[in-house]
Amino acid sequence: MKEHGAGASTFSDWWAYKYEVIDAIPYNGALMHDVGVVVTYNSDSGELARRMNLEAAKAVKYGGVAPAEALKFVTLNSAIQLGVEKYVGSLEEGKHADFVIWSGSPLSTYSKCEQTWIEGRKYFDIEEDKKMRTQVMAERARLIQKVLASASKDKPEEPASGMRGRPTENSSETMLRQEVER
Repeated sequence: MKEHGAGASTFSDWWAYKYEVIDAIPYNGALMHDVGVVVTYNSDSGELARRMNLEAAKAVKYGGVAPAEALKFVTLNSAIQLGVEKYVGSLEEGKHADFVIWSGSPLSTYSKCEQTWIEGRKYFDIEEDKKMRTQVMAERARLIQKVLASASKDKPEEPASGMRGRPTENSSETMLRQEVER
């Protein structure tokens, strides 16, 4: 592959679950990298594709690849294979930069995404998200209280049989009260 100049796109540690990966091994990416092949990790899963940084960490674990090189498996090397490395794939002046700011190493499962930037625009900020969550919870509580107040105003008169007490467990008022108590 190296002599031919071909790059390789592989899975980090998904093997033997379908025919095209039946012979794959978790050392695959590291072995190819060690002999000079431009390696990328890929995924068929939209969910896993959101966490390719953790796939890169597996190159460190399974093959002793240096962390900076392992990150290239999911960043620059993909751009090189597609022939667009002068535009994307790394943070350099003049390139289109989509990037994440992490609380720690992007290869650590303990790190959190603090900010996400796409084409120079901030799309996510953990501090702004915390503020919005607080606002949403306050608005939710306000709306629940409004519904509860409305439900008690519209409540039909009690039956003459004298059966008073708490609403049944399945009533919407009970469910709303339980939600508010949480």
